[in-house]
Amino acid sequence: MTQPFALTVRAPRDIGYDLAEQLGFDEMKEALAISIFDEGETAVSVQALYEAEATAKAAQSEMPTHVESTVAQLPDEDWVGLSQSGLPPIKAGRFFVHGSHDTPPDDAVFPVLLDAGQAFGTGHHGTTTGCLLMLDEQEKRGLHPATILDLGTGAGILAIAAAMLFPDADILATDIDPVATEVADVNAAINGVQFRSVTADGFDTPALKGKTFDLIIANILAGPLRGLAGDIAQAMNPKGFAILSGILDAQAEWVADAFRAEGLSVALKPSLDGWTSLLASRD
Repeated sequence: MTQPFALTVRAPRDIGYDLAEQLGFDEMKEALAISIFDEGETAVSVQALYEAEATAKAAQSEMPTHVESTVAQLPDEDWVGLSQSGLPPIKAGRFFVHGSHDTPPDDAVFPVLLDAGQAFGTGHHGTTTGCLLMLDEQEKRGLHPATILDLGTGAGILAIAAAMLFPDADILATDIDPVATEVADVNAAINGVQFRSVTADGFDTPALKGKTFDLIIANILAGPLRGLAGDIAQAMNPKGFAILSGILDAQAEWVADAFRAEGLSVALKPSLDGWTSLLASRD
């Protein structure tokens, strides 16, 4: 194969992950791989690889005008493989998230195999890691939800983790992009777990109509979380709780207030790499 073309975008941290999601989910311009690199405390660099220069430039044309972006062909290397091997394994509580290039240690309680690829969400930043830590914490506290919703599942990592922790639970994973739900299904099979996945925009799907859950996981973005606060609260069972992430530290109280306005108690978890996760409950 001709060496791929790299679209590299440098952006403020608060929009960089959103741009990575956009690049990973564009069906007409699917990237071979997506990598995200921290550039100090306030900025990130997003690299998307494409087979054709025209495809890379088409994706570049959709980037905001105020961010720096370049397109260049890469040297003769296995860049998809390298982008995957460059992702170090992540230990979050009892979870060990790794690519196929890594072997989990013998004492890994819940090894999750997830390679970089089309769908966003590999656990390698504070949003997903925070969710994994909270899932682990809630199970250790003796909570065993019978029904779980993973809202905005991406590559399926959190639905997979929930299925490992709560194997008897009925789990529904949704995402606005059909590529994501397809990838989540593949990753579930690779990891030997089962859940149902549905393509849906928020709660706008027959699969969620009238449904309530013991646990809702929503690792999306601060703005959409605020907009969905009412729907999430309505979909929580009386003793239910929600794990909310994708929130920059400066946005944490802003998001928490929207859920408090729905009558929920909200606890802010410690910051991880500039991101705060929330635990909302009816207690």
